[in-house]
Amino acid sequence: MTPYGFYALLVPFAVALLELPASRRLGPKVLALVSGLSMVAPAVYAAYAVLLRGGYYFVFASAPALGQFAILLDGLNWPVIMGISLVSSAIAVYSVPYMDNRFKEGVSQDWGSYFLLYTLFAASMIGMAESNNFVLFYIFLELALVPSFLLIALYGYGERGRISTMYFIWTHVGALTFLTGAFIYGTTLHTFNFYPAPSDLGLMAPYVGVFLALIFLGLFIKMAIFGFHAWLPYAHAEAPTPISALLSPNLIGIAGYAMIRIPYALFPDYLSSAQWIIAAFALLTIFYGGLLVFRQSDLKRLFAYSSIAQMGYILLGIASMNPLGVAGAILQFYAHAVGKSVLFSSAGVIMTENGGLRDVKKMGGLAKKMPYTASLSLWGFMNISGLPPSVGFFSKLFILLGVAYSFMGRGAWGLLVFALVLVSLGITPAYSFITMKKVFLGPLAIPDAKEGSLTLLIPMAIVAAFGLLFFLFPGLMLGPLYAYLR
Repeated sequence: MTPYGFYALLVPFAVALLELPASRRLGPKVLALVSGLSMVAPAVYAAYAVLLRGGYYFVFASAPALGQFAILLDGLNWPVIMGISLVSSAIAVYSVPYMDNRFKEGVSQDWGSYFLLYTLFAASMIGMAESNNFVLFYIFLELALVPSFLLIALYGYGERGRISTMYFIWTHVGALTFLTGAFIYGTTLHTFNFYPAPSDLGLMAPYVGVFLALIFLGLFIKMAIFGFHAWLPYAHAEAPTPISALLSPNLIGIAGYAMIRIPYALFPDYLSSAQWIIAAFALLTIFYGGLLVFRQSDLKRLFAYSSIAQMGYILLGIASMNPLGVAGAILQFYAHAVGKSVLFSSAGVIMTENGGLRDVKKMGGLAKKMPYTASLSLWGFMNISGLPPSVGFFSKLFILLGVAYSFMGRGAWGLLVFALVLVSLGITPAYSFITMKKVFLGPLAIPDAKEGSLTLLIPMAIVAAFGLLFFLFPGLMLGPLYAYLR
């Protein structure tokens, strides 16, 4: 294999390191454009490698007892790479007017530091998706944690020091728990490679229960599953909105991808014995997060609780333990990336153009003054609700099919699971359209409300368009994805 996929991943890392010194000569618009374009490179190469070449695997280093370090591109991770790259590149441009307003609110202005941290954060998430080895995955995990912590601490809202510390502690505990499971795996098999699977995987038999428990516990924390979610509403609500747009769909969602890439791929038989437990956590997460949305008056906090619920659907697809449901989980990652990034960005437009307004109770009728923001918000809600013509339609459909095939023939409890899933599918549209009504419809609550600038709206429209693209041409994602899972 040629090293071009490796070089494509290095591009945003190289740009991140250059942005701080370059900020002395270049303005924020140029920095944003360079940052955004750098994150397009991994997605473009991934599309080429997967759609035209059938995949990519390039070993760039190896070490005794650690295994090979390689860049992996296949049908499973290319929707994830696409989601991260799309959102990160568009939101880089969106950041310019948003952060300019944030700096005017009193936060210390430093464009070079902001784009260094932003680009490093986004590039590290792409690195996680392309990793084949526990050590490499953990390195990228920590590389994503530190800049995201600093972005909240430096540029966030409210008690950003306390909230960023809470975020760091919770997510670092999750990372260390994951690493502990990885050490059991690595010291037993004398390699940390999870792809390709080691030939002597049977040596893990005495330890596989502990390994799976640690891996899932670490990833449950990262994914904010019910019982491990306390940090998310604070961090995602008080982060600067461009960072919320990356944290909420991408960083937490990649934990679901890791569950599929590692435990589901390596130990499906062992994992099937915990299927009911995983399904229970998924349903608790969906109902808990979804129902708490109705109680929120802060728009960003409302979207944060919605993200918890949407992670429940990814976990539900995994719990189905069949290719249809798992394909739905990966598509849910992408649909949520499109929908929730647009929604958080819409909240940012409202805040930027209307004096920091976040209270839903003080909104109403904004579609009269902000028609483009209202239209994009509706599209975001349709993506997370699973309504056509959004890609979210296919994600929810495949998850439902996966659950049906897996649980409906397993007696009364199986029918109960399927019935609860059917009920849960109504929660997201319910809170979505109630929120649309409160914010954008009815009497105009703010007569001097203003529409966002083109620099805010165009990046949102580009992200939204890619939600439509993969509805119209679902085979671009579903073909390679389902071929891998079968």
